[in-house]
Amino acid sequence: MSSLKEALHNYKQRITSAISSSPASDGSAPAPRTGRTGWLETSTHDSVLSDFTHFLEKGNPKGDSPIFDKKEQKTLKKIFASHADSNNSWTQKSLESYLITQVPQDGDFKTLLTVALPSLWALVTYFSHWPFNAAVSIPITSLTFPAFTRAIAFLSGRHYLMFTAWGHRDSAFNRNTDQPVLEYIFRALATPRQEEHKSSPREDTRASLQRDVLDILSVAQPLRDRNTKALTRTELAPAADRLSPQAQPELSDLSIPTSLLVPLLDLSISLLQKTSEFDATPFPKILKTKLENARTEVQGQDEVLFDTYTKLLDSDEWAENRNSVYTIYDAIAVLFNTFPNPESLKTGKTVNWISGEEEPLYLGSLRSLGSTWS
Repeated sequence: MSSLKEALHNYKQRITSAISSSPASDGSAPAPRTGRTGWLETSTHDSVLSDFTHFLEKGNPKGDSPIFDKKEQKTLKKIFASHADSNNSWTQKSLESYLITQVPQDGDFKTLLTVALPSLWALVTYFSHWPFNAAVSIPITSLTFPAFTRAIAFLSGRHYLMFTAWGHRDSAFNRNTDQPVLEYIFRALATPRQEEHKSSPREDTRASLQRDVLDILSVAQPLRDRNTKALTRTELAPAADRLSPQAQPELSDLSIPTSLLVPLLDLSISLLQKTSEFDATPFPKILKTKLENARTEVQGQDEVLFDTYTKLLDSDEWAENRNSVYTIYDAIAVLFNTFPNPESLKTGKTVNWISGEEEPLYLGSLRSLGSTWS
């Protein structure tokens, strides 16, 4: 009888270990933890980001697919290795050396890319550590491959797809649109305003940060198989509260230097002009005109406040148009789609991540909302 109890005990320990497994530091293979309670109590920013990378590459047992298929993952690894520095890390120079091979060789693309590089690097480093950016106290100057993977997942237009396993709906916050990413893009480029312009921190800023941490915990939590019951947001809340960095600055306390925003707009406008050669719909030209108007509006200013940024680059049409609203995020996705789909800007061909079929390059094929549009 005692041997049976011991066998059952050992079996239970193995199951607990399997359920609580999480990816190793390189995001490639599970490493044992101390049970799901231990996962909740001992997870760190780095370990959660590692878990998140594992989800992006492997999906989960519940049937949520990886964000990158095997061919795309192989392509990303090859690109990373080819342009990494001697420490096997990616730097701003690595980003430039790859993207310069992807933009059209005609016109002023190379010049526009070079001028916009600080903005592009700010986006890459921000999304590589989302949602724990507020905890990063020094500028990020290099990226590991897992960090690179997380950034490309966001910037190649797959934001919403990353949270389809999230299973939560908040009437005050809708990941079915790109509005969250537009706020993140603002934060990635923004710097604190002068002290006299700053406001007192609000509780809702802390709450929105905790919400982002809850979202990443929801998809990154370890699951043994499809029958394992996922932890609810209520169960994840104490861990999210513990892991949430101190409240990030209020949006009204931040502004984007025009010297960062204008080069990004210039590059985006040219990317959309190029896209219009392949995309037969009017949307690239419509968005191009919108960004040209935004550029005219901010040119000559020293900084762009969030209210101005929202007025120029966001939209109130989300619900009315079933989310079929194009934004600067689409233009950025055109560029970063060249990571999973090299040469797409030159050939006008890309692979639709939903169907896996090659198709003409068009805006709707690059972002996870494309399949819902009419």
